[in-house]
Amino acid sequence: MIRVDEDFMTEVGLAEMPKAEKAAFMSYAQEELEVRVGQVMSEKLSPEQLSEFGQIDDPQVAAEWLGERVPEFREIVTQIFSDFKQELANERQDILAG
Repeated sequence: MIRVDEDFMTEVGLAEMPKAEKAAFMSYAQEELEVRVGQVMSEKLSPEQLSEFGQIDDPQVAAEWLGERVPEFREIVTQIFSDFKQELANERQDILAG
């Protein structure tokens, strides 16, 4: 599962961010990753499957469900996570400046 935590912040060069800003940024980054994964997954599922998926409350069950219906699910998530980390690392100076 994708997690935005202290290790993530260190990997993208944002560990030095002030504590309050870091907490807000980590929350934003987690939501952004979920949106990006959701966009790709929604393109791969039928409307019926999307409706069924929307009824799942447990993240582990959701991951298993997606893995069964989108076999490349984990690879997609890994690629989105990697791309997002690279994007943040590239924008590090701008993020810290402002």
